[in-house]
Amino acid sequence: MPTIGMDCHITLTHPSVNGGLSYGFLVDEEEKGTRPGGVQITREVMTDGTTVYVLFDIILADHAINPDGSPHAADRSHDYTMLLQYLAQISSIQLLTPVGLLANLFAVGFTADERHLPKSSLVKCQLNNSGIYWPPVPQAKFTASIWDGILTWGTSYWR
Repeated sequence: MPTIGMDCHITLTHPSVNGGLSYGFLVDEEEKGTRPGGVQITREVMTDGTTVYVLFDIILADHAINPDGSPHAADRSHDYTMLLQYLAQISSIQLLTPVGLLANLFAVGFTADERHLPKSSLVKCQLNNSGIYWPPVPQAKFTASIWDGILTWGTSYWR
């Protein structure tokens, strides 16, 4: 399993991708430019509901370095193939970030702006969640909130 802060910055999970297991990606950590690094969440509130846009920039490279300084195990092509599988999902994507898990995301509409350079690629991604906005939650609490989980109705995240 990928570990945030060690071999990835974020993970994506979907039941139809990677056997339902999480896959770790490296994101742009630069805090300069028009879109600083990390994960950005934008909420658009309208009279008929709320749309949440989750934006992040994936770095792909053959000789990438993990957050802990070790070599990234996957090459550029494999990470790109995995990312495209997640960007093809129209429901049930989970994004785990350093501040928590965002659930019930989907890739519909504008999903990626790709820049492929000789030694690396930068893929600016956007996932959406239309409806109720749930801020990032601790992954352990989210996992314990399944229908027959250990949490009660009032203390869990219904899904």
